[in-house]
Amino acid sequence: MLLYDLGQIPWAQTQFIYHALARLGREALVLCSPDRPYVCLGYHQDLNQELDLAHCRDEGLPLFRREVGGGVVYLDGGQVFWQLVLKKDNPLVPLSRERFYRKFLGPVISAYQAMGVEARYQYINDVAVGRRRISGTGAGEIGDCVVFVGNIMRAFDCAAMARVLKSPDAAFRERFQAAMEVNLTSLSRELGRSGAAKWSRRRISRLLARKFAGLLGELQPTEVDPELRQKVIQLGREMLSAEWLLFQRKPRPGRQVKVRADLFLHQRKWATPQGELIGLYQVEGGRVAQANFSGDLPANSGAALADLGPALEGVPAGELDERLRRLLAG
Repeated sequence: MLLYDLGQIPWAQTQFIYHALARLGREALVLCSPDRPYVCLGYHQDLNQELDLAHCRDEGLPLFRREVGGGVVYLDGGQVFWQLVLKKDNPLVPLSRERFYRKFLGPVISAYQAMGVEARYQYINDVAVGRRRISGTGAGEIGDCVVFVGNIMRAFDCAAMARVLKSPDAAFRERFQAAMEVNLTSLSRELGRSGAAKWSRRRISRLLARKFAGLLGELQPTEVDPELRQKVIQLGREMLSAEWLLFQRKPRPGRQVKVRADLFLHQRKWATPQGELIGLYQVEGGRVAQANFSGDLPANSGAALADLGPALEGVPAGELDERLRRLLAG
C-alpha cells in the first residue's frame, strides 16, 4: 500500500490526487491539506441550488465537484485530509456499506483518541464526540477502485460554512450556523487552543499513517511520479471545466441541509387560502424539532401561528403534512 504524505499543497491538488490514483488503479493512502479555503460539492449536487454563488465569487472561493458522494463542504487549512483508495476486489473491502464505514473509520477514531478526544463511530459514516460530529466523510467508486475520504478537524469555521450555502433567507442561514455550532466540534473545541496547537498538520499526518498501517499493513512512503503527475494535469483540465462543474438537477421544493447524522434543517412552504405559510424546523432522528412558523393563516384556522411549532414537536417527519392539515382545520 502506497503512502502519499503531501503536506500542504495547492487546493485543487488535494482533490485531483485521489481521483488520479483511482483512475490509475493504485491503492494508496493520501494525507494532505489545502493551501487556501475552497468549496467542494458532492457528485450529484446542483451548485446553483446548493451554493450562494455571488458570495463565493466575492470571497474568491474556488469551487470543485468531486466524483464522490456526500454534500457541500467548506474546506481549508484547518483540516487534515485522509483519502483512501482501494481496489474494489481488495479482500479488505467489506460488501456491507455499514461494515465498510465502521472498519475504515476505525483508524480515524483511534487517531482522535490518541490525541485525547473521546471520538466514537456514529452510524452510518460519521465520527462523533458525544452528539457532536467531528469528521466529514464521503465515499464512491472511481474506475476500478472504491474511494473513502474524510478529515481531521483541527478547527472549523461554522460561519464560513453557513455563508457559502444558498439560503432562502437570513433566518435559515442563522439557524443553520447556530445548529452547526451546537452539533459540530473540532480539536480546538475539545482540547482548547493550547492543546490543539500541539497537534500540527505534520504530527497528525504521522499519527494517521500509523493508525491506518495497523489496518492496511505496511505503508510505503512514495513521491508523486511522472505518470501520476500527468494524470493529475489531465484531470485538472476535465474537473475544472464548466461542463464538469455544472450539473443541473430538477429543482426541489423547500430547502434541506444536513447538520450531522440524523439531524437536518428544513424550510418548507404551504399554500393556505390567505397566502403562504412558511415552516423552519429541524428533523432529528426522523422527528420534527424546534419548529417555527411564519406567514398567514386562514381566518377560520383551528390554530394560532405561534401554537403550530409546539404542537408539531416530536411528530414523525413523514406525518408532518397531515398533522399540519388537521391543526389548521381545527
